[in-house]
Amino acid sequence: MQPAFDLGLLAAPSALIFAAVLLAGWHVGASPALTWALALAKTSLYFVYFGVFFDGSFTFIDDWTYLERGAALHAAGVRWFNMFDSLPLLLAVGEGNHFLYYSFNATAIGTFGEGYFAPVAVNVVISVAVAWLATRLVVAEGLCVPRLAPAFFAFMTLHPDILAWSTVLNGKDTLVLLLHVLLLTAVSWFLKGWRWRALVLAATATAVLLFLRFYVPVLFAIALAVVGALGMSRTARWRMLGLSALVGSGLVWQMGGAGLQSVLDALRAEFVNPVWGLLRFTLTPIPFNTSPEYAFLDFPALLHWLFLPAAVLGFLTVLRTPTPFARYLAVYTLVFVALYAVYGELQGPRHRLQLDFAWATFQFIGIGVLVRLLATISVRRRSSGRADHFTQSPTP
Repeated sequence: MQPAFDLGLLAAPSALIFAAVLLAGWHVGASPALTWALALAKTSLYFVYFGVFFDGSFTFIDDWTYLERGAALHAAGVRWFNMFDSLPLLLAVGEGNHFLYYSFNATAIGTFGEGYFAPVAVNVVISVAVAWLATRLVVAEGLCVPRLAPAFFAFMTLHPDILAWSTVLNGKDTLVLLLHVLLLTAVSWFLKGWRWRALVLAATATAVLLFLRFYVPVLFAIALAVVGALGMSRTARWRMLGLSALVGSGLVWQMGGAGLQSVLDALRAEFVNPVWGLLRFTLTPIPFNTSPEYAFLDFPALLHWLFLPAAVLGFLTVLRTPTPFARYLAVYTLVFVALYAVYGELQGPRHRLQLDFAWATFQFIGIGVLVRLLATISVRRRSSGRADHFTQSPTP
């Protein structure tokens, strides 16, 4: 059992979280009352969890490995800004090129102090950045009207799945989620014609992902190719296919023949029935049926199940939205879900976190559609009731 942390150690990261929410809320146009409420809720969850309830129950071997090796890198003076000066040490600590999250932990320890709370604090701040960038993106693409931007920001800031993973666990998945949103922003810019800006952002995010989850840019490229082959003008189609080929070729070159063969072998080894895999990926975990170390997901899993009809309705709404980015968002989601449906090792709830921008967007849109539908039904019933009242003949 691990003891909770001294409240003094939590003061600096808590202050940073509070300030990040205030700044992001102000930027998206949220009211002061809503912004302060979100900042207080987000900060309090982190502060109370690590200051009172933390005992190491909701942790895994990987999390402690990240922390321990991050501490070793910190002791050696390695940070994000100088990590490539110590590349041999990084390769040794990471046992290959997956060393980026170890340096992430080293930087967090150098900023806030040594302890499990430090990298988690950075993850919480990253989740705020995700909410801010996501709000900007859905408004820019017409998936959310500007007057509802504060509501969407609040929905993302307190989204149960993102909140649980980013506040409890020292994992790289929140960072991967941020990189997904950045790549989707690059796609949005590219579709608007801002090609060089999009390419710079996409190249930067892809370079980071190569040291975290190398296959993510590959799937983005596949989604681009699919969208490019569907329903676009000939010029736009060739442009999209060309960009996809460029990204795909670069990634294959980076992996090399042996790396590509290793990926194909792993895919064959982990291949499962796609129908069963789809159900497992979308429904795991079953609420209040988790193992003890995953018990922090019980309440988020319940809400995930309750929001499933809204998510499906939101997906269908986006699918019918006649804009290039909406089409891409739908295809991107289907491509990732298709991979996870057939690859057994990636079907846990942790890997679904990286898709939570799309999932939360579908949920938010679906909830809006349901609210409007219920309001319309209510108005029609009241109108029908008044009409019946006036058309009834008087009783003799």
